[in-house]
Amino acid sequence: MKRSTRKERIISAAIKLWRETHNVQKVSLLDIAREAGVSQTTVYNNFGTREGLVEEVIKFLMRETMDRQWKIVRSDLPIPVKIQSIISTKTAAMQDIYTDVINKLTRDSSTRKYLNAMYETEMKPMMNAVIDDGKRQGYIRPDLPNEAVMIYLDMIKDGGLANTSRLQTIMDDNKLLTGLTRLIYYGLFQKEFDFNIDFGTKKEIK
Repeated sequence: MKRSTRKERIISAAIKLWRETHNVQKVSLLDIAREAGVSQTTVYNNFGTREGLVEEVIKFLMRETMDRQWKIVRSDLPIPVKIQSIISTKTAAMQDIYTDVINKLTRDSSTRKYLNAMYETEMKPMMNAVIDDGKRQGYIRPDLPNEAVMIYLDMIKDGGLANTSRLQTIMDDNKLLTGLTRLIYYGLFQKEFDFNIDFGTKKEIK
């Protein structure tokens, strides 16, 4: 079995077991090894420690979510459908995040460095692409400076990562997470639209 394939199987096994138990600490590396069909030594050789595995799972989930969101942003869908799709993708990804992982997101310098790099190199360009597309489609105010939105997002990111308990509360409450995400996006638009639209359908509120 190729090394990359082993790593992917171990990561998938960890996510599956953590999702079932909702607690990283309740799942041993031996449990993960058995689920992945590899030896415990293979887990150690690929990730070193439990902390190393948690870090790689975070990167995997972030990369997977980002790829899905970029696919949505680059599509020809109308802005309301794009936003709904982005929100749904983000919400689904958050269901795989657990308290132990949140603590690593907010406290581990290596993980924070990775997330900050992804935020600067991908999340911001993605948001700029959404804003530009929204302006072209007539949904987003043409006089709204993109930089103002970036500053706003910076403030939200810094505030969220600085408060672990509140961040966990948000991620544990689907309604709260969706509500905050809608609040962030809704302020961009000069046209109202129904956030509960069916995919592929644009239903504006007159």
